Amino acid sequence: MTVYDTDVLSEKLIDVVIRVAVGFKIKNFRLKTTSSFFESVVSRAIGNSSRYVVRTSNNQLYCNICGKGPYTRKGMYLHLLRMHKYEIKNIIREELRELESA
Repeated sequence: MTVYDTDVLSEKLIDVVIRVAVGFKIKNFRLKTTSSFFESVVSRAIGNSSRYVVRTSNNQLYCNICGKGPYTRKGMYLHLLRMHKYEIKNIIREELRELESA
């Protein structure tokens, strides 16, 4: 996968990662690819990235990027989308590169 492909894919996965991180259901998300290895890499990148951006303490959500919180699930979703969209994109991109090279 080239740098351009990783950049485009990470842009498309931002919302998915944020939704997984806050515990929302993912609607109509399917990878349309023929490679099961590629699907596996993307699924692991989503999981790893989503665990990195949110931390829980005493059943409350805190932003693991800036430390703010506590948030409700909706509040955390909006915070991450509005404030950390590009940081999350970079996290996803690095995760994809790391998993691809492993």
